[in-house]
Amino acid sequence: MKIFKTALVLTLIGIACGLLIGLSNQITAPIIAENERKAELKAYAALFPGLDEANKLDVELQGAIYEVLEVKDGGQTVGYLYKGKLTNSYGSIDQLVGIKTNGEITGVQFLNLDQTPSMKPAIETNAAVYKGLNANDINLTNLVVFSSSANVYDTTAGSSFGSTTMRTILRDAINQFKNEGPVVADPYQNIFGPYASKADDATFTATDKVTKREIIKDASDNVIGYAYTLTSVKNTGTGSNLTEYIQDQDWSLSLLVGVDADDEFLGIELVSSQHTEFYISKHLPYFESLKGVAVATYNTVDTISGASASLAHIQELLNALQGVL
Repeated sequence: MKIFKTALVLTLIGIACGLLIGLSNQITAPIIAENERKAELKAYAALFPGLDEANKLDVELQGAIYEVLEVKDGGQTVGYLYKGKLTNSYGSIDQLVGIKTNGEITGVQFLNLDQTPSMKPAIETNAAVYKGLNANDINLTNLVVFSSSANVYDTTAGSSFGSTTMRTILRDAINQFKNEGPVVADPYQNIFGPYASKADDATFTATDKVTKREIIKDASDNVIGYAYTLTSVKNTGTGSNLTEYIQDQDWSLSLLVGVDADDEFLGIELVSSQHTEFYISKHLPYFESLKGVAVATYNTVDTISGASASLAHIQELLNALQGVL
């Protein structure tokens, strides 16, 4: 009987707590919603001071953009507001981008900046760079480059994840403004130039990692080199030098490698990767340094601190290329 009474008391307490939580949510939910609405209105005004109205548009959304608003002042359309949201390893970013009808960016405002507190000022500083720039003049291909050596927009270091996420949403907002699709760089053009053509080399015997060789010709139909597609899936393994989330994971990696007639590197492009972008992108400057180096004398990938899993995978693929030349 005593056990029954105890269980009954605990059940009643649980029901009471549930009712209190439900009542609390009913009270606080409207307050939270109102605060969020006020924060959004404040952000609207910061990007378009004196706006009369901002009306949601029924358009096909692109990338991280989840809402587009048409801004009017004096009854005339003066610009647009783009809401975008993305998540990275440190949290989420919900931001607002303002763009005038002439392409001028009025700024970036954060509706929610859920990132490491010490990194927030750097993200906000980097976001402020775009105010006054014209969306039509921004190089969208380079806008989301992670490597600090290749990124020409950030002015403050130390917030790579957050700033890259912010720039990705900005890129999608600009694409939405232009009513264009995502910018996709052509890896063949990056290596061989805009007028190069390619054709499969039927004489090449593929391997498990070097899956294709293509003959590259210039506009005059002269052979200028070869493109090799390198791809594999590699297990990260286990060890004390690996963080928990990358232990024993199968990750794919695909590279496009251009070589000239003397089997020297013309360029290496990252085609696809399941490796963490933060680490895989650290190797991009090393890829640049290999240009002009003979594939036969290539030794090892330059040591990149903290990027051991991707480093080993890249080295595996480049060693496989050596084996077919």
